[in-house]
Amino acid sequence: MKSYKQVISPYEGEIIIKKSKFITNLIPIENSDQAEFELNKIRKKYSDATHNCYAYISNIIATEQRFSDDGEPQGTAGIPMLEVIKKRDILMTLVVVTRYFGGVKLGANGLIGAYTESVVTALENAEIRNFVYSIVNKVEVTYSIAPKITQIIDDFGGRVISVVYDSGVTICYAVEDSKNQLLSDKMVDLCAGKIKFEFIKKDFVDYV
Repeated sequence: MKSYKQVISPYEGEIIIKKSKFITNLIPIENSDQAEFELNKIRKKYSDATHNCYAYISNIIATEQRFSDDGEPQGTAGIPMLEVIKKRDILMTLVVVTRYFGGVKLGANGLIGAYTESVVTALENAEIRNFVYSIVNKVEVTYSIAPKITQIIDDFGGRVISVVYDSGVTICYAVEDSKNQLLSDKMVDLCAGKIKFEFIKKDFVDYV
């Protein structure tokens, strides 16, 4: 996997569908244990609700997937919720939809539509970032050339992580693996070879 998206801060939203209240919580997670911990907190917070349905993908290769209808007819809540986040490449995020029954039955198709709409609406309002598998490097350059280096990083779709000013300027940056060599070559040309590179790591880095 080269990239994925994640909700980066907790979000809670609410919609009403045929008198039933649907409260959606989106919570960033690092693993399945954290997902279960956060899920239990939601269950306690809304212990009087009719249902607390959920879905999550808890690893970056999308093999750890869990969902629950929590008493709704089978296939009308958990799977539709999971499909929404899968289609949008949303990983490492717990989605919980809490329902307070309003007295009007929705039927199977109505429930699928309601739980889908709840998650879609929440995602449209939550803060989401794109994480891309990247090379993270440091370069040391002169003060005069530093602005041109940060600009060329931006031109290549990279991200400047930090800039430290000392006797020279040290720039820590991330760029997609596939663009790393070409960007490095451009930097060398720009600095006439007077540049020092230090490889830091390969990792998923968030790009705003």
